[in-house]
Amino acid sequence: MSSFALGLSGIGLMLVMLFLRQPVWIALAIIGICGNWALNGLMSSKFLTGTTIFDVASGYNLSVIPLFILMGEVASGSRMSADLFNAARVVLSGLRGGLAVASIAASGAFGAICGSSVATAASMTRIAMPEMGRAGYRPSYSAASVAAGGSLGILIPPSIILVIYGSITETSVARLFAASMLPGIVLLLLYVVIALLIARRAGAAPIEVSASVRERLMALVGPWQFVLLFALTIGGIYAGIFSPTEAASVGAFGAILLGFINRTLNLDQLIRSIKASVLVSCALFMIIIGATLFANFVVQTRLPDTLLALANQADLNAWAIMTLIILIYIVLGCFLEGLGMVLITVPVFLPVVTGYGFDPIWFGVLVAVLVELGLITPPVGMNLFIIRAQVKDLPMRDLYRGIIPFLIAPIILIVLMFVFPSLALWLPSILY
Repeated sequence: MSSFALGLSGIGLMLVMLFLRQPVWIALAIIGICGNWALNGLMSSKFLTGTTIFDVASGYNLSVIPLFILMGEVASGSRMSADLFNAARVVLSGLRGGLAVASIAASGAFGAICGSSVATAASMTRIAMPEMGRAGYRPSYSAASVAAGGSLGILIPPSIILVIYGSITETSVARLFAASMLPGIVLLLLYVVIALLIARRAGAAPIEVSASVRERLMALVGPWQFVLLFALTIGGIYAGIFSPTEAASVGAFGAILLGFINRTLNLDQLIRSIKASVLVSCALFMIIIGATLFANFVVQTRLPDTLLALANQADLNAWAIMTLIILIYIVLGCFLEGLGMVLITVPVFLPVVTGYGFDPIWFGVLVAVLVELGLITPPVGMNLFIIRAQVKDLPMRDLYRGIIPFLIAPIILIVLMFVFPSLALWLPSILY
């Protein structure tokens, strides 16, 4: 069997394992280890496996992951997400659909200190859904707004997906964070527009009582902890004061310190946040180890180079190639978890994309948008299941029906990124 055929067979077997509900890290690791064994022998495969585990576990660049996760866990436990929602609710009072817009805005802001879409969706479900229920919002509209807003955590920095993309592609995480900022803001605004349009439908959302100017100004002071953390972390990265890892360290310490100062965090909550961060980080590192073994196997089969050569022989232009890649991501996003999808596809697609002249930083943002689309795409959108697990009386069919209009926003953003690549590349060019 040729190396190319072996590479295709390995990817096929891995997809079969994933569809059989095997854990992502097991599927990646088994194919990576067995593939390297078939190519180079047992001793070489054992040596590569041992060194990969050590290199990933001791990698300095990946230390940003548990630190940002800890910052998000502490921020969620110390009610920062609630402060953000309450501030947005008061500022947007008097607007039809104001609570839905407030949940989207608060989710985007909380994602800027959390980095996890699932954590953002889970936190905002507990806070925003009861408020919208009491106000008379249609449940499917409320849940869809929270699901869409929660997905912003994967794009607005700090994004765990972008950190991992930067690690496996050896691109600058700081540049990826800068590149994703403007697309993240544009996507947030697109979600807001869609939420306002849906709110005009009869029975979707009532008009809330409008707050006074003084109440609106006072509400803006509420989330001062978030503003401070954002300035320390993302602002510090953009200003060149901190590296992403240093910023994550400062942010985690700052979140803990602010929680104790405001008495919204106690020792038991801190210990629970640390335990949750350790469990999530260990799961992510296992997936990264498996993905690294899988990527090494793919590279040795020269599968990306062969695919690029076949595309050139077929005389496919760059737009046709990118359209095919986007369609593959959309289909995979309907069935696979986002992180696993990135780790499976990027080692295969990135050489092809760069071979056609696309910027790897731009492609990283595009991948994040496509993963974000997968988080809210039926039937296996992770954010949809997170919300359904907490709102048990909401039928999944109603949630699926409610989320469909919001799927338009990421698609519009993808089109804008092709028409205006500077949307993702302008800010990195200014800052770095």
